[in-house]
Amino acid sequence: MNSQPDAPSISIVIPNYNGVACLEACLRSLMRQTHQPSEILVVDNASQDQSVEMVRRVAPQARILVQQCNSGFAAAANRGAHEARGEWIAVLNNDTEAEADWLAECSAAIGRHPDASFLACRILDHKRRDRIYSAGDCFLRAGVGYRRGQERLDCDEYRREVPIFSACGCAAFYRRAALEEAQGYDEHFFAYLEDVELGLRLQAMGARGYYVPAAKVYHLGGATSGGEFTPLGVRLRTRNAILLLLKSLPGSVLGRCWPMILAGQVSWLGRVTVHARLLSYLRGLAGVIPLAPAMLRQRRMMRQLWKNSGERLWHEILESERLARLDFSAPGLKTSHFLAWYFRLF
Repeated sequence: MNSQPDAPSISIVIPNYNGVACLEACLRSLMRQTHQPSEILVVDNASQDQSVEMVRRVAPQARILVQQCNSGFAAAANRGAHEARGEWIAVLNNDTEAEADWLAECSAAIGRHPDASFLACRILDHKRRDRIYSAGDCFLRAGVGYRRGQERLDCDEYRREVPIFSACGCAAFYRRAALEEAQGYDEHFFAYLEDVELGLRLQAMGARGYYVPAAKVYHLGGATSGGEFTPLGVRLRTRNAILLLLKSLPGSVLGRCWPMILAGQVSWLGRVTVHARLLSYLRGLAGVIPLAPAMLRQRRMMRQLWKNSGERLWHEILESERLARLDFSAPGLKTSHFLAWYFRLF
């Protein structure tokens, strides 16, 4: 596949598990790109459907990496990034469709921001294309990630290019060198919050990232996992939220933020109870126990990063929360009762 002269080489990595129903549309949108990627890698997590056969038919130029088992989104993305040859790695969900100029706009943004280690795309809801899914990801003092603009009407606020805390893993660009230095996604997370945790590590490294609103992607959502409040979703979100705190937030931040973190955890417990997922929640808590030693070992390795970054990570968290707060100070749809309350309280 040919890229334009002097443009950065971009490898697209698509983790897939039983995604034949949506993956074809994703691949066809990549075939229509005005700026073609250097390569497309589909990492298949031992699908039982016809995903692999479909990829060979629809995108014969794509490289297919077949996993022996369903190792999760994080491991599949890491495998693809390791095998990729591009200067930049674009991680793309299998349930997305990209606008024809998506890669061209990201390539142009890379040229505008030579200091960038990652880029976040303007991700819109696949069914309601006037609604935002993510306008870049923020991190809150409550110890949780927040998809900026989620479920709000697409408007001028989300059409401005701004620095951003992290990129939603649904459609994220990473400079290869930065991704390798950060050692990729943490595969212990399997799926859910792995992009938030990577964002924290990149920020601790001093990485810079930008939200590129001209790079549009449409996201179906829940095509592989089933959605936020499925038993699997609740179990992994519960577990991974605590693993993130154990591993990736320095003590100075935890000490400042414990009231916000407690509020966030209590709110999540309330939501899963309302959705009759208390058993899945408890299984998520139990899942922390076998992984806690690994998280604490990695935490010790993170200390040098925190020492080198000084107060930078804290200031980036505050700026990120300020950006998220704008969603709740503007008129319009308020999608989270917890965050509406949180921003009034804190």
